[in-house]
Amino acid sequence: MALVLALLATLWAPALAGAADEVAFTIKDSRITESSGLVRNYSHDGWWTANDSGDGGVVYALNDSGEVTGSFRYAASPSDVESLARYGRRLYVADIGDNAEKRDFVTVYYFSNPPTDGSTVQYRSYDFAYPDGPHDAETLLVDGAGRLYIVTKGKKGAIYAAPGVPSRSALNRLVKVGSAPAYVTDGVFLPDNKRIALRTYVSVIVLDAITYKTIGSAAAPVQPQGETIALSLNGKRLMLGSEGNPSKMYVVDIPKSKGEDVPKGTSAPPDASASPSASSDGSGDGDAGTDTDTDVDGGGANPNRQGTLLALGLAGVVAVVAGGVVLLIRRP
Repeated sequence: MALVLALLATLWAPALAGAADEVAFTIKDSRITESSGLVRNYSHDGWWTANDSGDGGVVYALNDSGEVTGSFRYAASPSDVESLARYGRRLYVADIGDNAEKRDFVTVYYFSNPPTDGSTVQYRSYDFAYPDGPHDAETLLVDGAGRLYIVTKGKKGAIYAAPGVPSRSALNRLVKVGSAPAYVTDGVFLPDNKRIALRTYVSVIVLDAITYKTIGSAAAPVQPQGETIALSLNGKRLMLGSEGNPSKMYVVDIPKSKGEDVPKGTSAPPDASASPSASSDGSGDGDAGTDTDTDVDGGGANPNRQGTLLALGLAGVVAVVAGGVVLLIRRP
């Protein structure tokens, strides 16, 4: 009986531990090591993704199994691509990363119905400048009317709106329209155009698209460096991706209310092996290590680990029962 109970414990534990985190697919292609942008590709049944700094002007097409089915190049030398967005058949590639906060302006490239045959295509672009000096950013949003927004990444994040009709020949001035959660790494307008889903390394946060107030939140699955968020193929759920290779893509429900014990944004991934003062990319971050709410592995319960905790609890109960059965068997 003890052996049977122990066997049941080993069967239950993995099933319960993995029940909270649903993996849609895994990106294994060796060319994609730092996926920092993800967006639904409506020309094909899948997504577009791009690496961040160092990969040059290339964007990859993924199918619904995470396999690379094609790519295209553009003859530019982006500094730090951090986000992808889409409006109709127009694809935006946002070169908006600025870890050192020294760029006088950032650039958003766009393409109309780009191919997947590996060819080099022409591009058009907009240059944007912040009204209050340079910022690091990893999030480009496009609303239902086609207006662009950039969400900065910092302890005090902010949302900046582009002009309704940006100029391709002059520098466009952004306008600050609202505050954002700390350390946002990507975002997307939801299909109703009334809500915005943002992600940090440790959470998913839904904002009202007019007031920018938080109306929903949940803990994100633990990932090596959670960077991307996109709509699922049916538009009803969210895809959460990470840098690294291989890279698991999780699918989660859209938070409809504020969750309990949702970890606050952190300047570095929760499992970062760098020193406390290191940022996610290894460069210095003045706020890293000073945020007292960055410990997502201790204290409060993480909803994505409730299955693990339950499994461990059941395993412990089973072990106690098994021990009692053994004692009874051995009792003279």
